Amino acid sequence: MEISRIEKVNKSKLNIYIDGEYAFFLYQKDINQYHLKEGMELNPELYEEIREEIVLYRAKQKALSLLKFMDRTKQQLKRKLKEAGYSEDIVESAIAYIDSFGYLSDERYASVYIRERKHRKSKLALKVELSQKGVPNEIIEQVFEREYQEEAEDDPEMIAIKKSVAKKKLNLGSLSWEEKQKIIASLYRKGFELDKINKVLASMEEPYL
Repeated sequence: MEISRIEKVNKSKLNIYIDGEYAFFLYQKDINQYHLKEGMELNPELYEEIREEIVLYRAKQKALSLLKFMDRTKQQLKRKLKEAGYSEDIVESAIAYIDSFGYLSDERYASVYIRERKHRKSKLALKVELSQKGVPNEIIEQVFEREYQEEAEDDPEMIAIKKSVAKKKLNLGSLSWEEKQKIIASLYRKGFELDKINKVLASMEEPYL
């Protein structure tokens, strides 16, 4: 293995290319410690030492740091590590390490995400958002079944619809048919079911409301 190029990224960070391919990034102190330079032959032992003890170690620490203040899905964590400059194999190894301690759980992430938002958003909107964050559909469905079953007698979606309408501070009883249709269309675009929208609007038109 030959160090074909050492590319300076900033004052202290440098990208290392081995045999013409990007391998990892190091800091100037690492370059100095191992006396690395372009054209240098890396024996397998030295390569593994740098990869395991410096690059992978830092990737693991970066992953733990990212999870310190908030849960993330595996896909989100992978993206963050790649954006930081870690190669695919380093990212996969770091993720496997973090996952082995139970720090990563798409199911736990989805549960918290849905629980915090189910009284404000439709199931459809939540499903789209979780899918975009990389949570598998089967996990989303499992969590939906559990989270919504717990409140079967107090439908979270209907609560969300009521909150959304209440924000507008409108007197529904005085609205024209066209105005009500605009409200219905707006809620429908947010993913709420028409029958639930109509039930909530009907209940909110009662005199005491």
